Amino acid sequence: MFSLKKTLEGRGYQSHTIRLSKKSGHIITKALINDQPGRFIINTGASATCINQDLSKKYSLQSEAMHQQIGTASGSLIPQIAHHNTMQLGKWIDKDCSLLTMDMSFINQALKAEGMRSINGLLGADFLIKSKAIIDYSGKKIYLKH
Repeated sequence: MFSLKKTLEGRGYQSHTIRLSKKSGHIITKALINDQPGRFIINTGASATCINQDLSKKYSLQSEAMHQQIGTASGSLIPQIAHHNTMQLGKWIDKDCSLLTMDMSFINQALKAEGMRSINGLLGADFLIKSKAIIDYSGKKIYLKH
């Protein structure tokens, strides 16, 4: 019988647990940013990984201004960017990732209105591409490869 887990782990992938929100359908996971834990939405529609700017100090982010706007669900804004950070999900580690910092209060307000807990950030397409991510919705796992 076919086993996705055995097949992917045999190809060098590492599994990490995800949770699917029953209320919103979001994919939620825990991750470490610069050795500090957080709760994140894996957002396949976001181009970049983002951290709530209010948490810059918690995550020891050294942010600098960006000179371009990005589009968000609530309009557009100019984020800051922090380079040379460490991100870890389970045994998978990226020791040189860049993160955008921005006001995520509109996201957390929307989550709260739905009766959900707030998040620390979003893991976007940059993370998904770099990790060669494969999401197993029924098994509630994300498979990541270095």
